Amino acid sequence: MRVYRNIKVPMRDGVRLATTVCLPDGDGPFPVVLVRTAYNRVSIPGPTYAERGLALVVQDVRGRYDSEGEYYPFINEEADGADTLGWLRDQPWCNGKVGMFGDSYLAATQFYAALAGDETLCAINPRFMAGDCFKRAYYCDGAFSLGLTWSWLCFECSARTSEAAMMPLFDVREVLNSLPLAELDVASGGPVTPAYRDYVSNSRYGPQWEPLNVRRRFGEIQVPTLLTAGWYDYYAGEAFANYLALRETAATPELRDSHRILVGPWTHGINAMSVLGEMDFSPTALAENDSTMRWLDCVLAGKATAEFQQAPIRIFVMGINEWRDEYEWPLARTEYVDYYLHADGDLSAALPGDEPADRYTYNPADPVPTLGGNHSIGPYNPALYEMARPGPFDQRPNEQRDDVLAFTTEPLERDLEVTGPVSVTLYASSSAPDTDFVARLTDVYPDGRSMNITEGCIRARFRDDIWGVPTLLEPGMVYEFTIDLAVTSNVFLAGHRLRLQITSSNFPLWDRNLNTGEDIATGTQMQAAEQVVYHDDERPSHIRLPVIPARRP
Repeated sequence: MRVYRNIKVPMRDGVRLATTVCLPDGDGPFPVVLVRTAYNRVSIPGPTYAERGLALVVQDVRGRYDSEGEYYPFINEEADGADTLGWLRDQPWCNGKVGMFGDSYLAATQFYAALAGDETLCAINPRFMAGDCFKRAYYCDGAFSLGLTWSWLCFECSARTSEAAMMPLFDVREVLNSLPLAELDVASGGPVTPAYRDYVSNSRYGPQWEPLNVRRRFGEIQVPTLLTAGWYDYYAGEAFANYLALRETAATPELRDSHRILVGPWTHGINAMSVLGEMDFSPTALAENDSTMRWLDCVLAGKATAEFQQAPIRIFVMGINEWRDEYEWPLARTEYVDYYLHADGDLSAALPGDEPADRYTYNPADPVPTLGGNHSIGPYNPALYEMARPGPFDQRPNEQRDDVLAFTTEPLERDLEVTGPVSVTLYASSSAPDTDFVARLTDVYPDGRSMNITEGCIRARFRDDIWGVPTLLEPGMVYEFTIDLAVTSNVFLAGHRLRLQITSSNFPLWDRNLNTGEDIATGTQMQAAEQVVYHDDERPSHIRLPVIPARRP
C-alpha cells in the first residue's frame, strides 16, 4: 500500500483541503472510496480498502484540522464535494468510479456531493443522518436538541480541532441548566460560537434550516443510495423518510429500484457488540456489520444493487432478534391498531367512556431526566454521555415520578409485532402558554422491567405545523396534539405488556420548556405548569401502532 499524506486539494475559491490518499499496490487505476469528514481524516484506516483493490481518499472538510478556510456546518459541502470529485476524476490512479460512505456529518457530505451531479460518483452510503435537520436533528418537532447541539457545536466544532475531551472539566449538568440557552457557549468556557447561536436562535423553520433540508432536493440525486440507520438512533424515522423521497423523486425506474435501506439494533453507528444499553440482541445482530464494505465492493464493480441485497429493505426485528427482508414501507400488511388511555392507568383497544382526566405538574426546575432513548449522544460526548446514554434501559426509575403518567396493557396472550411508524394522539390542556408533551412506548417484561422502544415529543406552540407559524396556547383550553414517535420494529412477546408514558420533559436530550412562551434562546424565567390529559369518549387519547399480523406457517 502507498500512502500520500496531507495533499492540498484546491477548491474553486483557492482554499485547499487536506487530503490523505491510500493506494493499493500495482499500477491501477483503481475504484475510489471517498470520505469527507469534520472529525480528522487520520481516523479511517486504509489497509482494509487497499487489500480489496480500492483506493481510499479521506479529506478534512473546510476549516477543520489541516484544511484551510473557515468552518460553518454544511454550507460549503456541496461545492467542496463537487470540486473534490472533479479533482479525483483527473488523477491517473482513479478509474473514474467513486463511492462514498460515512456516519452523521460524513453522511451529510455525501448527500451534498451527490446533489452536485458529478458522474464520477457511482454510489453513496449515508449512515445515521437526517434529511431535514429541523424536523429531527438540531430540533425535534419544535423542541431544541440541547445535549446534541450544544456538545457538537460548542466542543466539537468551535475550533479547528475537537475539544470534546475537555467536556468533563465542566459540571455539564450545571452548564446545561443555566440560562439563557444562547450563552451556553460562553458558560462552558468557550468563545462565542456563531453556529451554535444561530441554531438556538432560529427555533422556527426558515432560511437557517432550508439549506439543511436536503430531502427537498432528492430528485437531483442520480446515484444508488444505501441508507443505514438504527432503531435507537435519532434518525430512524428520517432514514425511512429519505428512502421514500429517493424512490418517489427518482428520475428513472432503474434508479428508483436501486436504492436500499438497512436498519439494525443500533444507535448512532453500527455497534461492534450485540449489547446496547441494557439489552443483548444476540449474535444475530452482528450479521450486517460488514454491509458498507459489501455495498462498496458491489457498486464499484459495476454490479446491480440487487447483488448486494435483493430486497430494497432489510430490518432487524427486535424481540425475536431476526433480520428480515421487506419490499415496501410501511409494510403493506400493516394493520393500524389504536390503544386507548384509561383513567385507571390501563391501555387497551377498548374505547374510553365517561372517565376523569389525569393530571400532573411539570416543573422545568426539576425535569424528567433522559434515561436511554433513541438519540445520537455517544461516548464521543464525554460527561454528557454519562447523563444521556442511548439505547434500551429500564424506565422504572422515571415511571415512579409524579410527573410521569404510565398506561399499561394486560399481559399479552400471544406475540404482537409492531413494525412501522408510531404516533400518539393526545388530548390535553396546560395552565401555561407553551409547554411540551413527551410520549414513550415501552416493553414491560414479566419481571417488571420497562424497556423503552421509541419516543417523541411535541412543543405545544408547533402543534398545528412544525414548519409554520408557532401559536401559543390559551391556558386551560383542551387541544389535540399529535406526537410522532418515529419508527420501530419490535415483537412484544406473549406475557409481556405494552406501556405508554406521557410526561413533559426529557432533559438534557431536549431543552426544558420554561412554560412562559418566551423565546428559547433568551428566556430566563420559568414556571410550573399544570397538565391535564383527557381520555374519555369525546377526547379519546390513544397510541396508534402498526401491527403486523403473524405469518401463517
